[in-house]
Amino acid sequence: MSFGLSRDEFLDSTPIDIECYVEAERIRQKRRDNEFWHMGMYNMSAFSVALSKALFGRKSHAEYTKKPIYEEVELEKPDEELTEEEKERGRRNLLMSLQIMQTNFELNHSGGDE
Repeated sequence: MSFGLSRDEFLDSTPIDIECYVEAERIRQKRRDNEFWHMGMYNMSAFSVALSKALFGRKSHAEYTKKPIYEEVELEKPDEELTEEEKERGRRNLLMSLQIMQTNFELNHSGGDE
């Protein structure tokens, strides 16, 4: 793991000097992990829509997120402050996720009917 220090800087530094480089690396790793998590959320949204459309056709109400995640959801917003539209969107997303989980379960536990 490289902390942005040259060999000479490392050898001339005290542990306290190096500590801030280590902390900066931890912050970079945390940000990178967060970015990967968001990529997974976008991929999951796309996969959920594709699977829902394939399984339920026109009956599917699944939609890919229309805005970036940070714009779509205000993480600090308490439930009491959510609009009815936001609550309904949350219910639809939950229902879609449950339907996908049920379908996956049924496909994986079909009892060898293939």
